[in-house]
Amino acid sequence: MFPAAIMIMLVLGAIVLDVGVSQVRARELQAVADSAANDALASLDVVALRNGQPPSLNPARARVIVLQSVAAGPLPRAKVESVAVGSDATGRITVEVRLSLRVDLIISPALPGGARSTTITRTGRVVIVN
Repeated sequence: MFPAAIMIMLVLGAIVLDVGVSQVRARELQAVADSAANDALASLDVVALRNGQPPSLNPARARVIVLQSVAAGPLPRAKVESVAVGSDATGRITVEVRLSLRVDLIISPALPGGARSTTITRTGRVVIVN
């Protein structure tokens, strides 16, 4: 019974380790997505804003800024799935950045039928409040 219990403990420990790594990467990816969405606000047309016009963002410039932000961040392998500049139901400008990251698992590949990696997707969103 003792060898079986040890084997069960090892398998459960492996699962906990892989889930833990995935959760840490998911939190890091969320922080990068939020930061990239904030950085996209640098595409705000400041001249128009100073002239009393409503705030507006340049979507092409926002995408370039997000790509640069992600590439320079702590997870440069993160893939930018989409950068959406739009407005919500109340007319406020929104920036939504969707990122994905492939996470290589540590123990699972050694188990029969275990996955080698998992893909995590997170979305960062910023709303400009007038």
